[in-house]
Amino acid sequence: MPTGKNNEYYRLLLQRWQQRTCSPQEALELMDYLRDDASGRTLLNEMQAAFRQVKPGDGSYSGEPGDRVRKELLQHIQGAPVISLSRRRNYGRFKLAAAAVVILGLTIPAVYLFRQPVATTVAINTNKATPAATPGGHKAVLTLANGEKIVLDSAGIQQLAQQGSSAVHNQGGQLVYVKTQGTNNTPIYNTLTTGPGETYPLVLADGSKIWLNAASSIRFPATFAGEERRIELNGEAYFEVAHDARRPFRVLVNQVTVDVLGTSFNINSYADEATINTTLLEGAVKVNSRKGSIQLAPGEQSQISPNGNVKKITGVNTAEIIAWKEGYFQFESTDLTTVLRQFSHWYDVEIVYEGQLRPRKFFGMISRRSSLVNVLKMLNANDVNYRLEGKKLIIQGD
Repeated sequence: MPTGKNNEYYRLLLQRWQQRTCSPQEALELMDYLRDDASGRTLLNEMQAAFRQVKPGDGSYSGEPGDRVRKELLQHIQGAPVISLSRRRNYGRFKLAAAAVVILGLTIPAVYLFRQPVATTVAINTNKATPAATPGGHKAVLTLANGEKIVLDSAGIQQLAQQGSSAVHNQGGQLVYVKTQGTNNTPIYNTLTTGPGETYPLVLADGSKIWLNAASSIRFPATFAGEERRIELNGEAYFEVAHDARRPFRVLVNQVTVDVLGTSFNINSYADEATINTTLLEGAVKVNSRKGSIQLAPGEQSQISPNGNVKKITGVNTAEIIAWKEGYFQFESTDLTTVLRQFSHWYDVEIVYEGQLRPRKFFGMISRRSSLVNVLKMLNANDVNYRLEGKKLIIQGD
């Protein structure tokens, strides 16, 4: 605990945070205090309880208290965007990284992230303009059944088309299918596609919500008919499936099928990943490959290799898996090649390796609004040598 300051001082900081009057520096000081098990645990418990009191009675947010808090904190600290990454963990030298965690929400796991002893930290302020490629953000292309392509962005409410028995709307940056009175149940398929550095949300005709990550596509019927709801995915997406016990929801990914009744889960099926990963947050899913099936419980992940072998991973950090949906990269003991694969999808660069890389792990969070130049500076400060040749990011061996 910093000298000369007692529990009441930090309780006051907590109150200032709740009232949205504390500065980012004070938020960092609060995080520094909370790292101490002996003195910070009581206040941490109070903070957790405070999460359930953010904007009481305000109907603008739905879902769990943690979801509301993440959105509140994003608004509160948006004015000081910070990116930070560390090869190893040292809380005392990791305060700017703590700010990134504050932006996403001060949960117990987030505080725990900074309790491990160790070494190097780098932080870069992304307020400065840089001559770098910046992610495209909230964009996508919708391909209708007749092949017509419509470019989507965060424009206001507008009806785009009529597809079978569904009206297609772009509602403030969200693609929404609304079932109309028509009786045409012939399957009419549309495709939503994002480029590198782009994401877009989609609401299907049954009310299911899908968030499509960068460099991904999803093919789906404008209106569901028959005994099942079937869609096809390439890349990565997060799903919140509307419950319908009579019609199971199925996601086809290459030769893998994920069967759902009503649940929240993430599928990562990028071609450059070694496995197709399905991570369950709520409910239950069954993942089927040509060599077997596996049932998942919340917090579990299935990994299916190209030959169809199925593996279950338990105790998965789901916050890390879906950080992209909240606008961040999050790394928890993540190897360099995995970090770079995520960057390649977002910044549209091809990763090329020269020489041998020594094993290393990375911890931290990075805003996906950060430019490529800032991200590369951060990597270089963590002893990653590279050169950029057009769209090739060449990583040089150690």
